[in-house]
Amino acid sequence: MKIQTAYMGEIEVEASQIIYFEHGIPGFEVEKQFVILPVENNDVFFVLQSIITADLAFIITNPFTVTTNYSFELEDSTVHALRIQDEKEVAIFAIVSLKETIEQSTINLKAPIVLNTTNYKAKQVILNNENFAIRHLLSAESIKG
Repeated sequence: MKIQTAYMGEIEVEASQIIYFEHGIPGFEVEKQFVILPVENNDVFFVLQSIITADLAFIITNPFTVTTNYSFELEDSTVHALRIQDEKEVAIFAIVSLKETIEQSTINLKAPIVLNTTNYKAKQVILNNENFAIRHLLSAESIKG
């Protein structure tokens, strides 16, 4: 199927690539279907693109590639909702807010996106950990890539 994107114009995506957020993303509850698109010449950042609204796209990354000491346990309700059976089928992403420079850019460690890579169900979870910030500076960590 063809979709319009915020950064890449019109592209073709396979139905099997569509990620389903049962309750949407907080603040965008009506948007339930997204795809993860690569960023050209970059293997650290990706685009989480709505398949319905072209202008709705988030820059995301695997938080473990840009920060240290980041770990959390998934609540049973999340495991059940996403039908996770094995930790190997879990991918974690965090939303990045790009500013004028990478040094000013931030990553949301407080509300990661949890994806079941087997069934493509996803959920943004809010962590109950005061050590993780909504606006954690990327420059506070060493960035790979």
